[in-house]
Amino acid sequence: MVDQHPQWFVWNEGVFAVAGILFVVLACIGARRDKWALFTLTPGVSFGRRLYVWWSCAWRQWLASALLFVVAFSVLRLSLGMIATPLMAFAANRVPHDIAQSSPAVSLAIAGMPFIVPMLAYLLLSLPLVGYMVRRGLAAHAMPAPRRFGFWRATLLGLITYAWTLPASLAIANVGVSSAHPVANALRAILLVAWGMYIVLPRQARSVARLAAPR
Repeated sequence: MVDQHPQWFVWNEGVFAVAGILFVVLACIGARRDKWALFTLTPGVSFGRRLYVWWSCAWRQWLASALLFVVAFSVLRLSLGMIATPLMAFAANRVPHDIAQSSPAVSLAIAGMPFIVPMLAYLLLSLPLVGYMVRRGLAAHAMPAPRRFGFWRATLLGLITYAWTLPASLAIANVGVSSAHPVANALRAILLVAWGMYIVLPRQARSVARLAAPR
């Protein structure tokens, strides 16, 4: 007998498995220092204050990332003609000719070098930028933060932010909601906000507080 009822939610178990494994690995790494306080903020933080602190960090991250993307896209658009040929030639010279001919993936990677390299540069630049924005958002709410916040600390905080955001992004993006439900995007947004408030924000705050603690 065929089920005539439409599926509201569709997902891929493999993606959930990857997201779950990544979360467990991150939790094990974080638990080495923070034990059971892995996702704990300052005692007594209300829902409203938690939401306010999260938003303070989030809008700074989004604005800075958007500005960086606009600048990077403009630079790429203006310089694509100048960098495309040198990058493709550099990649082709580093890969043996027979391998490039026999492997479509290698050939595709060589052809995509003018886009791959700027994308990697954007990601690397966004790490410290996100770290600086998170630190400013936490400091705006009088949460512990070091006065001096160098490039490597900002990069580490940006990496922590992206790493803890990735499992939820994979899992939530993996769930396909029927187009008959107009609240699908709202549900995804609510889940991402909840994850950011109760998972990502505590990890950010504890990382910054650890850097601010006297040694």
